[in-house]
Amino acid sequence: MTAICRAVLSRQLEAPLIGRSCLLLTTSYTNRSHVCDSYPAPGRRQWSSSLFRIAQSDSSYNEDALYRFTSGRWLWGERQQLAARYVKFDMPKLLRLAASVVGSNSCVQVVKISEGQYNKVFLLTINDGREVIAKLPNPNAGRPHFTTASEVATMNFLRNVLHLAIPRIYTWNSSLSDNPIGAEYILMEKQSGVMLNNVWDDMDGSQKAEILKQVVGIEKILASTRFTKFGGLYYKHDLPQSDSTTPLFVDRNGHEVHSAEFEIGPTNHRSFFDFGKGALEIDRGPWSTLEEYVAAVANREIACIEKGLRYPGMPEGLFYGPRHTSTKLSALNKYLKVAPYVLPEEEATHASVLWHDDLHTQNFFVDSDSPTRIVGIIDWQSVSASPLFMQVTRPGFLDFNGPIPEELGKVSLPDNFDTLSPGEQREAKALHQAQTLHNLYMARSYQQNPEAFLAMQQKGSLRHQVTVVPSTVLMDYEPYLNHLLREVEKEWPNIMGPGPDGLPLVPCPLHFPAAEIEQQEKDEELWAQGLQLMDAFISDTGSFKHWDGRVSNEDYETLKDQLASGIERFLDREARNAEERAAWLKALPFVDHD
Repeated sequence: MTAICRAVLSRQLEAPLIGRSCLLLTTSYTNRSHVCDSYPAPGRRQWSSSLFRIAQSDSSYNEDALYRFTSGRWLWGERQQLAARYVKFDMPKLLRLAASVVGSNSCVQVVKISEGQYNKVFLLTINDGREVIAKLPNPNAGRPHFTTASEVATMNFLRNVLHLAIPRIYTWNSSLSDNPIGAEYILMEKQSGVMLNNVWDDMDGSQKAEILKQVVGIEKILASTRFTKFGGLYYKHDLPQSDSTTPLFVDRNGHEVHSAEFEIGPTNHRSFFDFGKGALEIDRGPWSTLEEYVAAVANREIACIEKGLRYPGMPEGLFYGPRHTSTKLSALNKYLKVAPYVLPEEEATHASVLWHDDLHTQNFFVDSDSPTRIVGIIDWQSVSASPLFMQVTRPGFLDFNGPIPEELGKVSLPDNFDTLSPGEQREAKALHQAQTLHNLYMARSYQQNPEAFLAMQQKGSLRHQVTVVPSTVLMDYEPYLNHLLREVEKEWPNIMGPGPDGLPLVPCPLHFPAAEIEQQEKDEELWAQGLQLMDAFISDTGSFKHWDGRVSNEDYETLKDQLASGIERFLDREARNAEERAAWLKALPFVDHD
């Protein structure tokens, strides 16, 4: 149970569920060129040619296509997914504003360059040739006002205070009142350089190593800036009330730094807003201590369960029958009894820091003439000051298929390398380079960023696991949480240490009777079966876990049929009668029920 759960959980927590696209194996949406929508489409009303010219002629696009999500479809839940990404705004006024903030007269071209999970991004070309990025958050991006206000403050703090390579923001509006555009927006400079994704595969090992060294240096700056509270970073004037006495952060030299501009306010982390959580009356901070923060996470999950919220994407396992809310609530309430005592051992990893948890090659820009020099980092939306140990992970571009080296020394090619076929030698070399880069990153982190290294190294520990798992109970992780809590009960004397009488300093508040342990072990077995069912379904249909059903427009019909066939095969295998078939159809998360 422990090995299975830790393996599953490490995948779960190291790859954020939101932000990294998970698509069918037969789909390559994340590697496709960004779709460009013209504005407006031929045959429709034309704005003055002094504002812009059409970016692309395609009669399938119209003015409304700028407001809608047009870069793909969903195999289930499509109506809700599209509604969560619909933003109507006044394009002519946005164009005039973009031209004015750079001291020019007009915008001559508009191209929709990106449609991710949470934003619409347009490249605006000004009449003098300069380019401006317009970013408008979708309704699913987070809490109105706070998400945009915090993103702006975070980017400006990183750029102007920590001196990181972040695009300059020209102007923004996080309010819908007194906003002629009609939607929240950020206008910023177009990041110079080229996307690392465009050159990474052509780089040799030494060039990639240079990139890694810079990444570790950037992460060192982030880890060395320790905030005095947990929550989102804002300009003071964007918060309803301000704290003028508490330092904002402690710098790398241990000096307390006060700020007349910035302050920590409510979190904007998506785990407090996704899947209907945004409508809940829950504690979103700011929090002064880690104990307050982890309690708020557990109480957030309790509120979700009590309101009947469910994780809507493809979950970790497939479970037949009802999920018992009483079991979830019991596990979380037991955790709250021990939460202050079981925080990870290394206190240095408790620090409240800003951290970019999605460092893949599309979020880095490098110098076009010297591609080993990082010139920009993008996508800071919903970054919050949170515990280091809950955020730190290897950069996404270091992910690879293969074993993680057990030691940080030199990685060798297989002993039988010379006897391998040419194809096998290519695979061995690719794995060798990936493992070498992994070890280089870890070794540099150990030398230059020891707090982050410690946080990564302790991920498998009991105290780390029992602190992070409560945030996943909505996704049916309560069997593993109960398993961890039983381990806490066994390890309680070591966790607390002995008092004068030889007993633990604090009596253990947990007790699991034999009958309860027997039931929990049965739940664990059912949970393991659910994981196996999901793995079988994925293997049969070619899907990914946590995939939300998004596919390309071109592949929609084919993949819709493929998924339907996979569901039928699954039902034929698992349902023994019409009643069970109906029950399974109701339980399957990737079937529309409306």
